[in-house]
Amino acid sequence: MARLSELGVDFDHWCFACGRLNESGMHLDFDVSRGRAETSCVPDRRHQGYDGTVHGGIVTALLDETMGWAIFHQGIWGVTARLTVTFKQPVPVGEELRVTGEVVRERSRSIETHGTVSRASDGAVLAEADAVFLLMPDERRRELERRYSRTDETFARVRAAVAAEEGVREHGRT
Repeated sequence: MARLSELGVDFDHWCFACGRLNESGMHLDFDVSRGRAETSCVPDRRHQGYDGTVHGGIVTALLDETMGWAIFHQGIWGVTARLTVTFKQPVPVGEELRVTGEVVRERSRSIETHGTVSRASDGAVLAEADAVFLLMPDERRRELERRYSRTDETFARVRAAVAAEEGVREHGRT
């Protein structure tokens, strides 16, 4: 998998999930492969709802962001249209979590994704989600591309790294 920060993705912004400027944020980084993103984190007390349990909104944000990066790292700009989360077990504060998101289906104007939050120590799925992302209107996409300068260059590096990894994996199978 390719690590986004190592490929020059600009995280110097205020996004709660991945922005480095947001002191209260999660400061997530992502490993990506074609149609897939994953991250890990250890939520702390400021992320809790009930004592010792991560707030459901934080869990939802983790899923939304990770599923979003499953499409965004491919240079596809989208916005969440629908997100359905199923909480299977309480998500504990202070334990390492693994969050994954993957593309399930691509349509002409939308992309369907699935994500999970698992406990890193044993792989138990604590929450999962399904989402639909709508492709961003061209005008808004261009505006954001100007804000996040050099996105074309960065996404080209990410795509090349993902393709190289796939080539190594395919070569290893022969």
